[in-house]
Amino acid sequence: MKHLRSPALSLLLVLSIGACGNAEDPAAAEPAQLAQSILSHVPSDTPYILANLQPMPEDVIDANFERMEPVTTEMQAQLSSLKSGLASGGPSVTGDEFSDRLLLALLEEFDGKLNREGLESLGWDLQSTNVVYGIGAFPVARMGLSDAATLRATILRVLENAEVNATEHEFKGLSYWRIASPDTDEVPLALYVSILGDHLAAGMFPLTAETQYLPTFLGLEKPANNNAAEFLAGLNRKHGFTPFGTAFLDLHRLADEFLDPGATTARAMMSFENYDMSDFSEQCVSETHAMIDKVPTMVFGITEMEVEAMAYRFLAAMPTALATQLGGLVPALPAAQAASDRIAELSFGLKVGAARDFLRQQAQAIVDQPFQCEHYRELNEQAAQGLVQLDQPLPPFVNNFRGIRLSLEDIVMTPDQQIPTDVKGHLAVHVDQPEMFVGMAQMFLPDLSELSLAPGEPPVRIPESLVSVQGIVAYAAMSDEAIGMSVGEGEESGLPGFLDQPAGPEGVFFSVDYDNEAYYEYQLKGLKASRASMEGDTSIMDLSEAAIRAAQAAGDRNHMTMKFTAEGLLIENRMTYK
Repeated sequence: MKHLRSPALSLLLVLSIGACGNAEDPAAAEPAQLAQSILSHVPSDTPYILANLQPMPEDVIDANFERMEPVTTEMQAQLSSLKSGLASGGPSVTGDEFSDRLLLALLEEFDGKLNREGLESLGWDLQSTNVVYGIGAFPVARMGLSDAATLRATILRVLENAEVNATEHEFKGLSYWRIASPDTDEVPLALYVSILGDHLAAGMFPLTAETQYLPTFLGLEKPANNNAAEFLAGLNRKHGFTPFGTAFLDLHRLADEFLDPGATTARAMMSFENYDMSDFSEQCVSETHAMIDKVPTMVFGITEMEVEAMAYRFLAAMPTALATQLGGLVPALPAAQAASDRIAELSFGLKVGAARDFLRQQAQAIVDQPFQCEHYRELNEQAAQGLVQLDQPLPPFVNNFRGIRLSLEDIVMTPDQQIPTDVKGHLAVHVDQPEMFVGMAQMFLPDLSELSLAPGEPPVRIPESLVSVQGIVAYAAMSDEAIGMSVGEGEESGLPGFLDQPAGPEGVFFSVDYDNEAYYEYQLKGLKASRASMEGDTSIMDLSEAAIRAAQAAGDRNHMTMKFTAEGLLIENRMTYK
């Protein structure tokens, strides 16, 4: 990793001062045309892509800067301190002089400009079209710009101030920078940067394959097959994404870049001293693909981007048979209520007995047909060991467990945030035949024998001898599918309704809804406890506190669900703002 540090820092430099914008009219270029132009460089066989077809809305950008003002203020203070230390010859920050000089020059550029106006004056276009993709597995970033001269001047100024001798090279009439660590023996990678009219390009490639990659990187050769704009638009339509950010990852194709000797990446990496494919047989390739193809692709997209809310959706695609099997492990449980008035609600469901059977089936399949690839022999051993363990009988409660739910009204923690001193809320444990488990519990805990629990009956107070926190009032109740408990004075009145909530959407195995202000308040208290025992530099702690306070001031509620559909694992998240 030490050999990648300097190029990586350089890449951070390029991405930070980013695509140059025109402050007078940031929307001068038609977004669709700019996106089409930049995306025309993306080959259709790229294993991954992240891009926006339209820029972030103007009002959302301004709202985000306003929300993050406490963070940028703290960052400015730390930036000034870091710059002062580096300039006076203080301790190294990055570990080598080259990177320290580059970092100091970058800090000089950002000094006093950690706001929208300042960033735009450096050439940062906050409404640009951007894309990250792979030429093979090697990353390329292209960022839209509208004033190449300003961007070039900014980069040259940073490099000059850093005393970096980054000679500007030329290839068939186009100029570029090559920035590499002084020591590239083990990992011969370099960062390549070029300003190409309407956009900036940055990529990382092997030095030994420079002439192979430059024509494509510099746009002298466009890919024969290109459908990136249409492909992303199709993903947006299919999954309900907005045009403000979409990502796609093809794990099968990415694996091929390393497993296929004729692939672009594999050919380039043959020059790496430690890269040897000779001991990876065709059987290994086949079995690797068989494992990857259980989750061959992933897609992510922003489904909502407004001043008041932002939401995203993530899908890990699976074969229908596997997704259906996993969906069968999910019981029909009530989900956390969206926009609840409680501090937090959580629901998790899993048919433990069925999950054990599923895992046993997977282990048995490996035992019956072991991996032939020598690199996967350990998996064969683990499957055999796992099968023995999975054949052990489960206790009745565990075998019949179906889920757990929590609805929290309030919680007060000790100063060190270790244990609660007061709690108000509801808890439900979902099992098959709850009456049987109450009867078993009463056999082992005599104090429970006085409780007369029956489905649909009013809550019954739990003896204080069974409550671990003194002074907390607790009640128990039962439904046909769950055993419930309320904690806190008056909470028992809502317990029957909590137990009788209808089941949530099919396939949802995890859901949570929580109040951001309360959540971050707990984080601040935990941070305070950590700070009390901390010695030395507290700059990271100061920045963390500023970020938490900004999030606390801005955030309203957060709601997330995870579920299995016929397509695979689907995660959806929505955050609202005050």
